[in-house]
Amino acid sequence: MNVSSEQHPHNARQLQAGQVVAIGWLLCGAALVERVPRFASGHRYLLCHHSSVLDRLTLTALALVLAAGVVALAGAIMMQAKNPHRVAFPVVCLVVVAALLVAADGVDAHGENLATQLSATPFTAGACDYIPQDYVATPGWFFW
Repeated sequence: MNVSSEQHPHNARQLQAGQVVAIGWLLCGAALVERVPRFASGHRYLLCHHSSVLDRLTLTALALVLAAGVVALAGAIMMQAKNPHRVAFPVVCLVVVAALLVAADGVDAHGENLATQLSATPFTAGACDYIPQDYVATPGWFFW
């Protein structure tokens, strides 16, 4: 017996597992694209000395974006196994995805502040690394 959404109007408003994955992955994909140097429109910093802190911040931000994608997928899988009448669960999953993406932008904003400080060091002939570090700041959506 097929039960249509006309008989149960509250089911028509409910997020489906596929929608949670699609929305989550769309946000994560956009966040990853903005972090690709070719597409990034942020400030570019040429640093005299390599900064392992900036490397760690970049990796942390990428890990947060990837974690958001995993949360979207895990949420959709759990939605398939859970009681379909729990309306708040998909919303909670998407809020967690958004929070992880905001945290990634916060880490990137901290990296840009650090790059600004490091780039203020003047270049001195022979004192800089042989190949200076090129750091491109991610513009982000939440921190300007």
